[in-house]
Amino acid sequence: MTTFQCKIVTPADAVLDEEVQYVSFQAFDGQQGVLAGASPFLSQLGAGVCRVDRAAGSTEYLLNGGFAQMNKNTLVLLADGAELVTSINLEQALKQVSEADARVGAVNEKALTLEQREGIERAQSLARARVAASRRR
Repeated sequence: MTTFQCKIVTPADAVLDEEVQYVSFQAFDGQQGVLAGASPFLSQLGAGVCRVDRAAGSTEYLLNGGFAQMNKNTLVLLADGAELVTSINLEQALKQVSEADARVGAVNEKALTLEQREGIERAQSLARARVAASRRR
């Protein structure tokens, strides 16, 4: 099977830089899959699972927003955060969902700014993605 280069990079770390056969990731508007020879694109990442397939098997990462760019047979996933799905603790993830849900439904004395509200909703989305990813194992 034909391969292409895949890089997963966060502000803190270079998570992956390997030849792969297939990558599937959560874009802002739905799941997107990439094979070798894909046309160039730039896409915004959502919070969700990224599956990376190699000849030796698959690895799943939870990506937290960012951008995906395919160019010259190289896919770069520039993520705000990335963690191995196998490292997610389900109990902690469920607690994070409860806390995020409480923040979303909280009554505030002072109206939140749009940026504050978006941040709270992003945290809720990521918490739910962590639970879903953890349950996939």
